[in-house]
Formats: sequence, C-alpha cells, structure tokens
Amino acid sequence: MNRTRMLAVLAGAAMSAGVATAQTANNAALERELLADAGARASFQAGGTAGHDGSFFLQDAAGNNRLEIGGYTQFRYTLNNRDTSGADEDLTNGFDMVRTALEFGGNVGNPNLGYYIRGYFDTADSGSFSLNDAYGTYTFDNGLTMVWGQFLAPVLRERNVDERYQLAADRSITGDTFDPGYTQGVAFAYTADNFKFIGSANDGASTANTPYYSSSENDWALTGRVEFKWSGDWAQFDDFTSWRGTDGYAGMLGAGVHWETSGDTDADPGTVTTGATGPGDLILYTVDVSVEGNGWNAFGAFIGRTIDPESASDSTDDFGAVAQAGVFLSDNWELFGRWDSIFPDDDSTSGDDYHTITFGGNYYFFPGSHVAKFTADVQWALEDQTGASAVAGFSAPDQSTGLLTAATDDQWMLRLQMQLVF
Repeated sequence: MNRTRMLAVLAGAAMSAGVATAQTANNAALERELLADAGARASFQAGGTAGHDGSFFLQDAAGNNRLEIGGYTQFRYTLNNRDTSGADEDLTNGFDMVRTALEFGGNVGNPNLGYYIRGYFDTADSGSFSLNDAYGTYTFDNGLTMVWGQFLAPVLRERNVDERYQLAADRSITGDTFDPGYTQGVAFAYTADNFKFIGSANDGASTANTPYYSSSENDWALTGRVEFKWSGDWAQFDDFTSWRGTDGYAGMLGAGVHWETSGDTDADPGTVTTGATGPGDLILYTVDVSVEGNGWNAFGAFIGRTIDPESASDSTDDFGAVAQAGVFLSDNWELFGRWDSIFPDDDSTSGDDYHTITFGGNYYFFPGSHVAKFTADVQWALEDQTGASAVAGFSAPDQSTGLLTAATDDQWMLRLQMQLVF
C-alpha cells in the first residue's frame, strides 16, 4: 500500500470514529431528555391535573391545592354630547380600555381554605396596576364561610353583580353615586336553600389599599346584607340576564345596610359622596327585588343614605332609585332599558333631582355565556349637573359611566363595548 492510500484509510477511520462518538453523545443527550420528559409526565399524571372547567386551572390530584387564572377586557367607544362653555367642544368621542382585569383564585391545603385576588390596569391613570380584591376564605362544615382581607362592601346588589354580568355597558349613575366601594375587614357569610346572609366588620367605605393608621379609615364600620329567594336557584342571580330556555321562574328580595363612624380618625365621613367633610357618621341602606324567567329579567332598587357630619348642625338624607328590565329577541340578541334617579336632601345646596334613561342591546357570541359580548347603548342624563352636584360627583369625568363635566343642561352618550372573558 502506497503512502497516499494509507493516509486516506487512516483519515476515513478517524472520521468514522468521530461520527460514531458524536452520534453516541447525541443519543445519550436525547435519551436523557426523553427520560426527563417521561419522568415529568409521570410525575404530573401522578400528582396533578390542568385544564379548563370554566377557568384555566392547575391542581393536585386530590384537589387540595388549586390555582385558577382568568381575566377580562372591556373595550369601548364613546360619543358624548353636552353643552359646554368652550367653543366647538360639545362633542367628545374616542376609544378606551374601560377595564382590563387579571384574577387568581383557588384553594390551599384543602378545598375549604380558599383565596381570591383581582387587580385592574387603570387606563385612566397611564395603565397603572391597582389591587382591588384580595381575600381569603374558610368554609366550615356547617356551611358558614369566614372572609378576611379586602373586598367589596356587600350592600348594593347592582354593585355586587360583577361588571361582566351587567345589562348595560356599565352600572347606573345612581349606583355609581351611592357605591361604598372596597373596604378591608372580616366577614361571615351563610347560604341556605332560600336564605343568604353576610355580615362584616371593616374600615368603612372606600378604604381599599390603606394602612390601619390612614386618616381615611373609620374607627368603626359594620356592613350587612340579607337575601330571600322565593323561587329559582342562587346561581341565577349572579348576573342580571336570564337566558332563553331557562326553566321556571326565579325571584329574590334583598336588603343591605352599612354604618360607619369616623370618630376622631377619618377626615371625611362622606367618602361615598362629595358633599360632606369633617368627622361624622354615615348610614347607607337599600331594598331591592329581582325577578326573571325564560328569556326575560327585571330588577329594581331603592337606596338611602344619611350623613351626619360633626361640623354641621343637621344631617342630610339622600335617596336613589334604579329600575331596569331586559328581554331576548333570539338566543343571541337581548334588548334592555333602565331608569335611575338621585333625590338629594331638600335642604341641600345644589340638591335638585337627577334622572337618567338608558336603552340598548347585547349580542352574545355564544348563547348562554358572557365570555364574548357586544353591547350598544344610549345613556341620556336629563338634568343639569349643577343642580345635583351636592350629591353626585360631577367634578371630574367618569370613565365607567361615561359622564363628562357640563355646566348646563343635559348630556347624552353612545357607548359601543366589546367584552372578552378568559
């Protein structure tokens, strides 16, 4: 064998050895990867599950530890018409993300120990993230549930129904005016076949995300709500809609009350109003009724509020009312209408009545579900804002209701909203 042929043979042998070595290394790496993947799959199958059963979830095999992840968006176009003092400024229109929310919930250790967290990206404040709900729950064997943390003050039914499940694009101006908002505290809730009760000791109205020494917190606050259902299922009252094909008739009567006293701590007993300043007491109360059947629904509420500031000689009594109804024209299309009013104390300065009419429709992309919904409505505020400014907060634009500040006369707005829930 000459020298050239020998070199070729040796080079080929070396290349074969290199390829074999590389293949062996690659095969070993692939084998380790497959074994690791198989081990992870076996561990996951033995120790937990994941999926979507109304919410995306992760949980262990026994269901003792569970995490649910979800959220929703409400994208809106608003066209607002009002009289203003400036030239050519009567029409205001544009798009905004009214709400973008993320929520997490589930249980820890056993199914009885639960939690829920929800926050919003505030598009009226450069998209900053704000914490709203943050509470834990424990359900005892007798059905009593303890709640602790930050949650909605459970008084007004319209506020207790989530924004995803409203008839109109948003809650009424009356509901927005009397809304006690979020608070921090403890509560106990109990649900029977026809009776439901929740009672809470808390920091008072609109005290979300405040430390215990904050001047906005009250010395004492108590909140309670009772509901009596004479027909139907409790789940039917989670929203204001009643789908076509719903069996039977459902009816519920509710009542709620909230009392707080600021003592020497809170600088403003009227956190839910713009009219009161200084220490004092607040009582908020309501009575409401909800009825629904096969493809139709109706709701009405009366609201009252007494504010007794220490700096004033007399207390003020303000009232509100909401009435609304809806009916399906098909499995996808629903029409609705609403009237709401604010009746300020007769002795209040700028205490005229304020009435609003709203009418429109919903299109449900998936019949029987709120996950994809298009809403179109017209909201007409009939009165001069100045006349009712002692009660309603008209000093700044309101992104949720769509109201803008207007010195005189009425205003109306067209709202087109697309909602997605995931």
